[in-house]
Amino acid sequence: MSSALVLLSGGLDSATALVWAHQNFNSIITISFQYHLRPMRERLAVFRLLQHFPALLIEIPLPFLKEASDIDLRFTQKVPQGYVSNRNLIFYSIATHFAEMKNCDVIVGGHTAEDQQDFPDASALFMKKLEQLSNEALQLKKIRIELPLSQYSKLQVIEKAIAWNVPLDCTWSCYWDQTVPCGKCISCMERAEAFQQLGKIDPLCTI
Repeated sequence: MSSALVLLSGGLDSATALVWAHQNFNSIITISFQYHLRPMRERLAVFRLLQHFPALLIEIPLPFLKEASDIDLRFTQKVPQGYVSNRNLIFYSIATHFAEMKNCDVIVGGHTAEDQQDFPDASALFMKKLEQLSNEALQLKKIRIELPLSQYSKLQVIEKAIAWNVPLDCTWSCYWDQTVPCGKCISCMERAEAFQQLGKIDPLCTI
């Protein structure tokens, strides 16, 4: 029986990756990280998604992990919005520990082609190097890292999500914690542009 550990943030991409994993593996475990100022709406999105696609959830508190702008506003001139130093090295190292302990064969991440443009640690090349390095330390089994959306734009992810019946109204992409998406952060703008190009209405905009 093949099993996967899915990194689930509650956003559109990770939700789509979760459904892909349900289609391709017999057993699913999810892992979610609680870092500094993570929106509660994002955490709520995780719980709502798991009502539709049930899986064990592992929540990991990482209160020390902050965005560059939370540490020093001057950093915002040098890095993309939402940048967290070494985020994916930290996330996937922790995920690898749990994947080995839970006997999972694969770690699944929802990174897209657009993510890789701004965040080198979201690239397929980075993940392949991390997979190789991690497996040098593992003794119980070898674990693969799968990025099923790595060649997809945001528009293509939404197309897949619609085709796979991902409950898009349960996802949360905004960087901020409020009743409706702010529409101004980079994540909101990318999502809005993709829905507009598809000629579709984002269900979060009808709340």
